[in-house]
Amino acid sequence: MFTYVAKTSLKAAAGVTVATGVYIVTYPYLCKQRSEKVVVIGGGTAGLGVAAMLQNEGMHNVTIVEPSQVHYYQPLWTLVGGGLANGKDSEKPMKDVIPKGTEWIKKRVEGFKPEENQVTLDDGSTVNYDYLVVAAGMQTDWDAIPGLQEGLAKKDSGVVSIYDRNTCEKTWNTFNVVKNDPSFTPSNPAKFLFSFPPTTLKCAGAPQKIMWILEDTLRQEGSKARESANLTFLTPGGAMFGVKHYSDKLEKMRVERGVNAEFNHKLISIDVPNKMATFMNLKNNTPIQKSYDMLHVAPHMSAPKFLRNSPIVDSNGWVDVCKTTMQSTKYKNIFALGDCTNTPNSKTAAAITSQAPVVVHNIERSIDGVPLDGGYTGYASCPLVIAKNQVLLAEFGYGGKLAETFDRKNGKWPWKYIGTEVSCYIFHRLVRFIYVLIKIV
Repeated sequence: MFTYVAKTSLKAAAGVTVATGVYIVTYPYLCKQRSEKVVVIGGGTAGLGVAAMLQNEGMHNVTIVEPSQVHYYQPLWTLVGGGLANGKDSEKPMKDVIPKGTEWIKKRVEGFKPEENQVTLDDGSTVNYDYLVVAAGMQTDWDAIPGLQEGLAKKDSGVVSIYDRNTCEKTWNTFNVVKNDPSFTPSNPAKFLFSFPPTTLKCAGAPQKIMWILEDTLRQEGSKARESANLTFLTPGGAMFGVKHYSDKLEKMRVERGVNAEFNHKLISIDVPNKMATFMNLKNNTPIQKSYDMLHVAPHMSAPKFLRNSPIVDSNGWVDVCKTTMQSTKYKNIFALGDCTNTPNSKTAAAITSQAPVVVHNIERSIDGVPLDGGYTGYASCPLVIAKNQVLLAEFGYGGKLAETFDRKNGKWPWKYIGTEVSCYIFHRLVRFIYVLIKIV
């Protein structure tokens, strides 16, 4: 496991560690065993990741509260929508991904009692904790756009979305129906619309990924197929992406590939029977109607309802944390990570992989009664699939600051990281192999 720390130092309580640069590699077999009870809210990527790391750090009194019986690997849904993956491959029984030795409470959270160190469940029972980690994700508000649910439910509506397991396959199926319709020609092209919401969105690159994958599919079938399709990206923003460095590249590619863009536009309603979408032009606040043959919708999203009125959130319903330590600004024994926090980073799985080690490290520091020195920099990675065999890897931190691993200066191998995470990982795996070998012998 890698623990990101702001300053290079050895953790005396952890047993044996190796410090290199700003990373500390901890060997779980030699970690200090801890009895503090840590309750993790959420069995998604963030919750499972933190629970596993806590176990590796010798904290064996870990509980996950998660009502779902199935765990979904949501990033795969974009590829499913593009015909590159099978939806069933995104599913795993929750029991198979819960870290070994972790208690699993299969109930919903109803409320928080931080003054009493308790979480209230949907059956009225409570769970006590010494430390609480909130990794509840965000909820999808399908009803925020009138007509969206109706369109998704109707097979031949042309309305699709890769943001749900039940609708991602419909995206690929609808695309093929429209693409193979002989009535669409270069002089009468099919209209494909791709919308972006005005809210916080998990995996904000996905609305573009599905567009580029489908555009590349058309291109590979020949010029007639591509010319018989009119693709338009509509976003409330003023550019293709939130970070200028990547936005400029995407804008150039958009023009080269003949993809249209309507900036400062947000989807406000869908007339399913007439296949008409209404957008609001945010520059002059006037509604604009656009007909479509396929409309891909990135839905509105918000903080989970059970969090919004709790004492641990900000005025917008997100868990209020320090953006570097990931510790609650209100309660010292509460931490949070992932999509449910108010940290100003892009909400991606890559962000979680950077946040989780910080949370685990700082919980240990808190238990030991020493200052928290683990720091999250806002790192997020958005692997923008721009063709079936091409990816634009966008990596950045707080404020859009570039944080590229394989940048032009370093070439194909990030030499500047030797002595930090890369070498630590190799060394860690080698030591673990030797340890297991010694046990066998």
